Amino acid sequence: MGRARARGKGSQIEFRVLGAVEAYDGEAALPIGAPKQRAVLAELLLARGAVVPRERLVDAVWGEAAPESALASLQVYVHGLRKALGGDRIERRGNGYRVSLEPEELDLERFEQGLERGRAALEAGRPAQAAEQLRAALAVWNGPPLADLAEQPVAARAAELEERLLRALELRNDAELALGRHDVLLDELARLVAEHPFRERLREQQIVALYRAGRQKEALDAYRETRRILAEELGVEPGPALRELERSVLRHDPSLGTPARPAEPQARLPVPPTPLVGRRLETAAVAALLRRDDVRLVTLTGPGGTGKTRLAIAAAAELASELPGGALFVDLASVSEPDLVAAAVAQALDVGAAAGDPATAVLDALRSEPALLVLDNLEQLLPDVPFVARLLSGAAGVRVLATSRAPLRLSGEHEYPVPPLRAPLAGAPFEEIVATDAVRLFAARVQAVDHEFVLDDHNVGAVAAICRRLDGLPLALELAAARARVLPPVELERRLGGALELLVEGARDLPERQRTLRATLEWSHALLGPEEQQVLARLAVFSGGCSVEAAQEVLADEAALARLSALVENSLLRRRDAPAGPRFVLLETIRGYALERLRAAGEEDELRRRHAEHFLALAERVGAILRDAPTPEAAAEIEHEHENVLAALAWAAEAGDVELEVRLAVALRPYWGLRGHLAEGRRIFELAIVHSAGADPALHAQALVHGAMFAYRRGDPATALREWEAALALFRELGDAEEVARCTGELGAVAMAEGDLDRAEELWREAAAAFAAQGRPAREGVVLSNLAAVAAERGDLTTAIAEGERALELQRRVGDREGMGVSLQNLSRWRLAFGDVEGARTHAAEALELGERLGFRELIAYLLGTAAELALAAGRLEPAVRLLAASDALFLATGVARAGDELAGCERALEELGGRLGEARLGELSEEGTALSLDQALAEARRAIA
Repeated sequence: MGRARARGKGSQIEFRVLGAVEAYDGEAALPIGAPKQRAVLAELLLARGAVVPRERLVDAVWGEAAPESALASLQVYVHGLRKALGGDRIERRGNGYRVSLEPEELDLERFEQGLERGRAALEAGRPAQAAEQLRAALAVWNGPPLADLAEQPVAARAAELEERLLRALELRNDAELALGRHDVLLDELARLVAEHPFRERLREQQIVALYRAGRQKEALDAYRETRRILAEELGVEPGPALRELERSVLRHDPSLGTPARPAEPQARLPVPPTPLVGRRLETAAVAALLRRDDVRLVTLTGPGGTGKTRLAIAAAAELASELPGGALFVDLASVSEPDLVAAAVAQALDVGAAAGDPATAVLDALRSEPALLVLDNLEQLLPDVPFVARLLSGAAGVRVLATSRAPLRLSGEHEYPVPPLRAPLAGAPFEEIVATDAVRLFAARVQAVDHEFVLDDHNVGAVAAICRRLDGLPLALELAAARARVLPPVELERRLGGALELLVEGARDLPERQRTLRATLEWSHALLGPEEQQVLARLAVFSGGCSVEAAQEVLADEAALARLSALVENSLLRRRDAPAGPRFVLLETIRGYALERLRAAGEEDELRRRHAEHFLALAERVGAILRDAPTPEAAAEIEHEHENVLAALAWAAEAGDVELEVRLAVALRPYWGLRGHLAEGRRIFELAIVHSAGADPALHAQALVHGAMFAYRRGDPATALREWEAALALFRELGDAEEVARCTGELGAVAMAEGDLDRAEELWREAAAAFAAQGRPAREGVVLSNLAAVAAERGDLTTAIAEGERALELQRRVGDREGMGVSLQNLSRWRLAFGDVEGARTHAAEALELGERLGFRELIAYLLGTAAELALAAGRLEPAVRLLAASDALFLATGVARAGDELAGCERALEELGGRLGEARLGELSEEGTALSLDQALAEARRAIA
């Protein structure tokens, strides 16, 4: 089933209201819906993160003609926006909603910040800086504000935005006139005056520009025309400023003369050999930090190859014109002693040492006017960089932008962790893949070495996999792209298992430490202490990260938290906040290097075993909960550690530890079944069955009985029959009565699937009696529910409903929520067939709530079909088609083979719907249903059931 990409609060989106209302993730436009839904987003964006009451949102969408269903429709629009933007973006607060905005994401915010910076620079007598800031602010506009919502009530807000635009234009004109650029303004001023004939400030600027261009008569004619228009249209005279300007023109007042153009600030920055791809929002965010009055030191941190230097240069280039002293770049990679930093800066400034003290010379040079100093590659000088502290205290106008693997730990420092470029999610559509920054960078660099390269359907999957495997690290992507001379992307992706050997021979003008990915990682590794180096190597056994507790146990290190913190600070480990607590994750490129160090230390086998035993304990603890009384919290615990448990399974299989392998697989079976990971579960049990064949019979029997369940649910009853019969024979030999009863019940399911109802009933009654005698009410309830299904299959709905209610009562008593969900789903269909529509709705509603709470995807897939039948019974044909298609899509996604009677029922419903709607409309609605996200399908089902 199609799903919207998950976007947490950390991901950046560009929002636009200065033009059409739009949202972009990188270069990809997000589907924010029809005009009314966009009107909701516009009102939220104009509130700039403040809470907007629902009543105000209703007014923005419908005005005074709001229908009675407005609040319900508003909820639908909010849900649609959450799907497009990410669930965290639109927050419910009390009686209203707010949009969560990151700095610089909203074009209106960027415009107003530029406007205020331009105003401040103009008032401070810095017209060049003002003009650049105002030009940048105006460049944010993409057309008339809220241009696509002209028919919506929210469009009334456009007038205030247009007023801000005019004020920015006037300020920009003032700055240009102060710079003596009247000649470039004349045509635009003529257009603006024509569009806004009553705006006297624009006419004043036009008159000044005409006068300075030597066109005194035209300047006076412009004044007379304004006086005529004001008198005829408004019945007023020009204001005092405009009248005084006329007198100044008549007497050739010297104050109207063209001012001298001031010197431009210098930007002494390196020119990168290739264009910067992506990083627009990051550049804006860093520049915004450095513009704050309370921020004088910003440190860009991140692992080697993240692109800290390129981001620093881009941010400095944006800021250079705003500071009279401009911007200066100093590369400190070759400086190994903290005392030599001042000398390196003095050399870059081209100032001699004052009395042999380069620090004094630098301070003397930088005290005179504000400047931005970019100090690149400070990591090898940590933890002591005294010159930076002296610079900040001794030169009040200086701002420092530093790059370092770790923060400098100086007073007033603002750390900005530089993230890797965004890589595409697995399974993303072509349009989303090609819009991600990592793919754009890789494609651009490949085209530089292979002019015939085109990103297309044939290679896009390999390119996306390369970007994910390399964690979106710009350096790694550039090194990989250089290999395109000899390896096409498909072959390159196949060979990336040995990334450290493959990604070599970077550009010759790169620093030595960046010529290969290995060199970059070794540079960072060498700067760690011995304890941190050891912990980094040992963390390689974790897949998908770890908690502090897992690190302490597996690494056998009580000081693990301190070590993890040190690695996070040094940008070799990433911290991710999760509901269960913080997780610590190695980028895959760094993990590969760490694994090499672990093997070189001879510790891999021991650490792998401790890792597997830790996650076996977790899987058995949580698996017992999911088996007996499943909760969403327990399922989430496995979800968080899914990559680790799979890694533990792989190691156990490779190491030949059959007991550990089978125990892990059995513990995980309830989770895989609940979440619909049937293909994964079957694959792992197939291996466990083979590996345990010559081992302990009890282990082999466990592998058989649980593995057969996946074969059965995936529509392979023949394999399930063979494996359950083999398991039954083993359990009889072992004298395990409980497992004999389980196998007997499972064989009943095979008989049912083969249409042998008598045999199914016989086996299930035998199993039910055994479970009752053993005091296993949960399993007895499942079997009783199955016996009710036999009655329904025979057409005896009265018996089916009575037996189904009996099973449900037993399941309620023992708290078997999974069993309750299945029984309720069956009862809903039987009651509907019996003509009890209200009873069917009641049971379906409870089952859907249970399925959603547990995340039981197979049950949800069945319930979507039941909801479709209820919609059809109520004459709601179009929702019925969408729900049937959504049900089919979810069955396909989980790999579950639908039961025969339900499949036949769906086929009959589709045949009826096709006859009533027409095949063309049936196809359109089916496509809509297939494209629904799970949340949307659930919402549609709730409406059909209600």
